Amino acid sequence: MRKISVLTIGLLFSLLLFSTCKKDPGEGTVELIFEHEVNGQDLVLNEFLYTCEAGYEFSVIRLKYYISNFVLTRDDGTEYRLDKVHYRELGVDATRTLEMADVPAGTYTSLSFIYGLDQETNVPGGLENTTTNINMEWPMPPGYHYMKFEGKYKIPGTGEVKAYNTHTGPTGGNQNFIQISLPLHGLEIDDNSWDITLVMDLNEWYQNPNTYDFEFFGPMIMENQNAQAALKANGADVFSIESMEVN
Repeated sequence: MRKISVLTIGLLFSLLLFSTCKKDPGEGTVELIFEHEVNGQDLVLNEFLYTCEAGYEFSVIRLKYYISNFVLTRDDGTEYRLDKVHYRELGVDATRTLEMADVPAGTYTSLSFIYGLDQETNVPGGLENTTTNINMEWPMPPGYHYMKFEGKYKIPGTGEVKAYNTHTGPTGGNQNFIQISLPLHGLEIDDNSWDITLVMDLNEWYQNPNTYDFEFFGPMIMENQNAQAALKANGADVFSIESMEVN
């Protein structure tokens, strides 16, 4: 009898341990994949393959930016939040994806996030003191760049090559981050995982509704709120969902 009792207790303990470790039923995972293009074309670095709305041929040399405060909204209005800052750098594959784990079961109708950083985060020491974050620091007011998008452009007619530095961030008391919201169609979470590919069209920074002119704004725009405001307005439709795949 004592032997049976010990076996029974052991079995019950194992079942209890299994039940406490088992993942909640219905939860799923969403992986966001961040890609880039220019006016629908593949992004190729260091080549004058693209023409912006202002008429300049331009190349792309580097691209790095922050996105944060991710929210999945369900059809009943409830939200799944991931209060995380994601750093994306072109050419660094480790920054290409972001996992949203333990997403409750349900039908999700939208994905929203902030391009850049909100005012609570974008303060001195608001991010971990890594080399990456230090290199993204923004001096006036102190905080961080939202984006460093850099390259070269040609002057029409002469072909003279100049540099552009599309650096965005807070200026003159204006936060300039962008709240992005994208519709989801058919995202059903139920013990499964999804890959959502988000595409940033770099050409959209320079058009719709504002024609952004490299010569007019100049190469240094960090303290130029007119340039920052134009980019903020254009940035509203920079991101789109290219694909959604269930695994």
